[in-house]
Amino acid sequence: PAMGKDYWWVGKKVRIRAFGRITTAATPGNLTLALFYGTGADANGVSIVASAAQTLIASQTNISWEVELFVHCRSLGTAGTLFGTGKAMFGAAVIAAAGFLIPATAAAVSAAVDLTVASNILSLQALRSGSTAETMQVHDIEVIALN
Repeated sequence: PAMGKDYWWVGKKVRIRAFGRITTAATPGNLTLALFYGTGADANGVSIVASAAQTLIASQTNISWEVELFVHCRSLGTAGTLFGTGKAMFGAAVIAAAGFLIPATAAAVSAAVDLTVASNILSLQALRSGSTAETMQVHDIEVIALN
């Protein structure tokens, strides 16, 4: 559902939980998890919070992962701000540091976010580097208003 005009108020908090699987190829590179506020298109909008780049382990198949993020509104309007924190767990076969915090350091409010656009959403995205194609599927996702 859209999370724009009239959805947010100062102090409004949302929890996002996602569970899925990842498969890596021979030279997978790194994975960064990011939460954007925008249209939902690839890397569209304002980054609310992102993980540090995590080194993927090559040639792994269908390894489970889970991400939990919290976002709360700090200010409203066309230059509103959101604050995000969270954690991720990956099977140790695919990321050696199986559990990690998001962000790794220096949690901060987002850049200006237009909270008056009616159609914008929070969008969890996986950004990768490397020369081969990895796959990452979401099997279950919850977006829960906490207040």
